Amino acid sequence: MFKIAKDHTFTSVVTIPVPADGGHENQTLKCTYKVLNDEEIGMFNMNTLDGQKDFLRACIKHLDDLVDADDNPLAFNDKVLEDVIGLMYARNPLLAGYTKGMVPARLGN
Repeated sequence: MFKIAKDHTFTSVVTIPVPADGGHENQTLKCTYKVLNDEEIGMFNMNTLDGQKDFLRACIKHLDDLVDADDNPLAFNDKVLEDVIGLMYARNPLLAGYTKGMVPARLGN
């Protein structure tokens, strides 16, 4: 049976390749996304920085497993969201996390 939910969400673990000396350090966070319908998605120009950020503001409902530079837990709020989506190396994996959650991976080649 196919359920049609008005406010559907899903949570994914997103790997963020944080720039570090000599390469990257993979760090993870949990992201809860709101499923957007076609009309909502169509409002965003994903070819622009503003469009990508606006899309993430609309679909990210919560981020978990966040700490500050001293490893103190950070509570999710609007400022934290803006800080995270303001980082290109975090923004792109968050966009990919939404897509992966919506479109199952193909098996095989």
